[in-house]
Amino acid sequence: MSSLTFKCKIKDKYRLDMSWLSKINTSDLSVIKNIKINYGNKLFKLKELFSISGNNFKDIKIHNSNNKLDNIGNELTNKKITINGPVGNGLAKNMNDGEIILNGNAEKNACSGMQGGSVFIHGNAGDGFCSLPTGKNLGLVDGFIYVQKNVGLNSIIRMRRGNIIIGGNIGNGSCLELISGTITILGKIGNKFCTNARRGTLFIKDKSITKDYIIANNTDLTFYNFYRKNINKLINKELIKTYLPKRYFGTKNDKKLVEIFLL
Repeated sequence: MSSLTFKCKIKDKYRLDMSWLSKINTSDLSVIKNIKINYGNKLFKLKELFSISGNNFKDIKIHNSNNKLDNIGNELTNKKITINGPVGNGLAKNMNDGEIILNGNAEKNACSGMQGGSVFIHGNAGDGFCSLPTGKNLGLVDGFIYVQKNVGLNSIIRMRRGNIIIGGNIGNGSCLELISGTITILGKIGNKFCTNARRGTLFIKDKSITKDYIIANNTDLTFYNFYRKNINKLINKELIKTYLPKRYFGTKNDKKLVEIFLL
């Protein structure tokens, strides 16, 4: 079987809700081509909007993507999606499991409400990354996310668990009401970071964040070294290079149970 491949024919006239992609459960190419979806104020067959080939609906590829394609990987379960080009809003929203690889930038609200699986964004993620989807009170329930470059404002809201790796900067108002989980940020961190956080583990390079935290000396670095080795192996790059980080635990005033490793 070959990958089910969609080559986008449309550009930027209207936004297109791609939620239907996660629901495809047939290898019959003629059936797939004739699926009807809304685009603008009309119904179109998929073959009118995409050139389609292949038959493995568990392994999907999108070529010639653009930033008007919204909700790719919405509620994804047990599939792999590889995207070549930018995408619109809501990438991996409410994703359950599987894998998404994006070779481009994601716009607003990527990975909101994600409950499992892995997402690799080889570009930037816009505002509201891992924020709260409509009607829910958790931004990231679980899963693994890697963003190669920068992340926008008001991101990572009420994270419950999981792992997030950010290779660049993160905007203002991020990590609000952090419940738990592990976050690595290798660039600069915006203002109002970790407001009302409860607990969690942070690997950071921006030392300005540590001014309100209590330094913890002579700590056991078993977890740190285990995490560093496994993240570098997973990303296939030596992202975390520091062998002896400074460790902080808890804040001086508001008693946040947040652990920081300063790289």
